[in-house]
Amino acid sequence: MRTPLSRAKSLSIPQAVNLAACDPRFTDLVNEAQSRLAMAGKWWGTYRRIRVCVTAGCVTWPEDVLNVEGLLACGEGVPIRNEWYEFLQEAKAPDPRDPCAERELLDRGIFPQFRDFTGASKVRLYASVAADAGQRVLLQGIDVNGNVIRTNDPTEGWIDGEYVTLVAPAGYVESVNTFAAPSLTGVQKPVMANRVTATAVNVSTGQETQVAIWSAGTTVPEYRRTFLVRMPRRCDEAGCGTEGNGCTPADTSCSNVTVEALVRLKFIPARADSDWLFIQNLGAIKDEMRAIQLEDANQLQLAEGFHQRAIRQLRQELEAYSPAERASVGVSLFGPARLERVFGGFR
Repeated sequence: MRTPLSRAKSLSIPQAVNLAACDPRFTDLVNEAQSRLAMAGKWWGTYRRIRVCVTAGCVTWPEDVLNVEGLLACGEGVPIRNEWYEFLQEAKAPDPRDPCAERELLDRGIFPQFRDFTGASKVRLYASVAADAGQRVLLQGIDVNGNVIRTNDPTEGWIDGEYVTLVAPAGYVESVNTFAAPSLTGVQKPVMANRVTATAVNVSTGQETQVAIWSAGTTVPEYRRTFLVRMPRRCDEAGCGTEGNGCTPADTSCSNVTVEALVRLKFIPARADSDWLFIQNLGAIKDEMRAIQLEDANQLQLAEGFHQRAIRQLRQELEAYSPAERASVGVSLFGPARLERVFGGFR
């Protein structure tokens, strides 16, 4: 059952941690406890199955995706490799030009935008609501000469990047500096009333391209990016298979290939009473909040006891919703090699 922040405020948790529900420190403590528990395991409600439209082999995932845990392309499971895989001496990096290459998903790190610049560009920001006018966003990157962009800010002095101040939704603010392709290197923004849209204007062609949509509560925008080797063709083209295997988009607005993924979600703090909690188990949140308070009081042994109680409750919840006996385990008996290579000598 999904639980809003207001539910945590209405129970015994405020009394247990000796903080009034209306005290901003209570919400901060709830979010700190959720953040710690979120990184401690894949708990019920912290992962989900999604369907995305893929336009190229380089896939940028939605902002709330922390990691891709499983991938289906054309109805077949795709091996997922971490960033170290291509640097192993025993493994040869896949060649995307090889039509016989094994389909794999390779990690490509984290970026502050979901689409690259088409060339050296100015960055424009569009606010969604008038309440965000006057908010400052820090854009960081490299200039066309390959140097880190630095500016002298009236408030902070010399900094990496350039601050831009949002204006009313009827207009936009444009960066003074020109940023080199392919993307910004970092973005910092305050919590806002609504989302901010970023576009890049190519200084050579004048073409304006949407490159990011940063949500209201995000302060450091990040998008996970991966590379799908040998991306499948559409099902109405040769080489992909039959209809209904996941390649033909169910969404008519998607004219490309669709894939399904099981993703681990990124923790998003709750701020308004109507915001959903990331960790749904209020008992676990309560114990973790007390553990944090005991740590701050240097009572480490007691703190560890409450932390373990929180973990135990989350494990019990996960077992109730997703019993361990249903777990699926895959074992590669011959390592990463394809079967035709393993048994090639017996032809």
